Amino acid sequence: MAFNSILGVAAGSTNAVAEVMLLPSLILAFFVAELTPSYATIGLVPAIAAGFWTLGRLPAHLLSQSRRRQQPWAFASAVVRAAAIGVLAVVTSRMDPASLSQSARPLILTVFLCLIAFSLAGGFGSLAGNALLQSSIATETWGAFVRRRAGWSALLSVIAAVAVARLLGTGALPFPGSYGRLFLVATICLVIVAVLTATMREPWTAVKMSAPNPPARAWRQLLQDSRYRRFLLFRVLLSSTAAIDPFLFLYAVTRLGTPITKIGDYVILAVLGWVLSAPVWFWVERRSGARTLLQSAAVVRLIAPAIALATPALAAIGLVRDRLPDETALTTVYGAAFFVVGAALAAQSRGNYDYLAALAPHRVLPAFTGMTNAILALVAFTPVLGGILIERFGYEALFGVAAVVGLVTVFAGGWLAETPSRARERETAGHAATPRAIVSGPA
Repeated sequence: MAFNSILGVAAGSTNAVAEVMLLPSLILAFFVAELTPSYATIGLVPAIAAGFWTLGRLPAHLLSQSRRRQQPWAFASAVVRAAAIGVLAVVTSRMDPASLSQSARPLILTVFLCLIAFSLAGGFGSLAGNALLQSSIATETWGAFVRRRAGWSALLSVIAAVAVARLLGTGALPFPGSYGRLFLVATICLVIVAVLTATMREPWTAVKMSAPNPPARAWRQLLQDSRYRRFLLFRVLLSSTAAIDPFLFLYAVTRLGTPITKIGDYVILAVLGWVLSAPVWFWVERRSGARTLLQSAAVVRLIAPAIALATPALAAIGLVRDRLPDETALTTVYGAAFFVVGAALAAQSRGNYDYLAALAPHRVLPAFTGMTNAILALVAFTPVLGGILIERFGYEALFGVAAVVGLVTVFAGGWLAETPSRARERETAGHAATPRAIVSGPA
């Protein structure tokens, strides 16, 4: 099991590298933007990535009821993910830039087919991979394993972002060759993940990938629970603000004159936003609970559309323009939008499950999470609506709507039901004769 722990850390951190190199809302979205003028098509990229990832978890839940060993499923999912990006790397690398105008539609279709396969396999393999780790690593060392995996994933994610900046920056190959080289590196990382998954030694008494099926009354309890309805409304609003994500960089290029080679710098800022804010969110949750963490995510999310709306106005002010050291200073300041998006996603990913786990009884938690994921899979397609809004009314309309929705989300956060923080739980447990049991789970 000690050997499995090393393999698990290596697989998790290597997978993080591949994820950074394929960021659907930034890298893949702008890749498609180079091939089509349709904003709705651009918005479809992150929508497919999030929606089909959630869809891929449904058959995994069904198989978990009849299959004891999860390693074959985790390995098969890793192979499919590597094959999907490998096909994309080969097609992109062999594409002739001179004939790109005639080959744009087939290439876009290839991107979407590969992304669908990649996302379905990722959602399916997430449950199998987690069950494989839980059964293959000693329980008493699980906490240390999670911390080591998070630390190495953070470090390698920053290195991967720097690599993206080099591969897509100044001096890179002509489009789409630069992206082909990037996809090739991501494919190698995914192959390594598959090999590490196959190398792990799974015990014959493997755990199930999910909890038992919730009782039938759980679904009635879910719909009748006003606390859950308020949470679901908040999550729908918060996820809807992500409609601007695939258009932030395109806006910088078309309106602010940002060179396309700066995409790597914005990837670095997004990753740093996630990595540097993670310890802060950990402290906030321990101090004040998951409710405050989700409220903080809503406030930070509101900053991104505000920066997008304010930057052109600042550029038009003569005093500000005169004080800028060079023409690229404003686009560098604009990068703060990507930093706050990364920070908000880090808070959101940490607080979602923890809040729901504290809200729902353990037996009905699968029903609560299943309903939430199903609704959010539909909300994931709001970037398509965002693209249509840009086509009809312009960028300012999208950012303005996102700012209004973000402001409503901040107020909706005040309606969330209170959940006890971990700090107060420890204090209560220290003074009480019998400590309370707390429903918790992985972030």
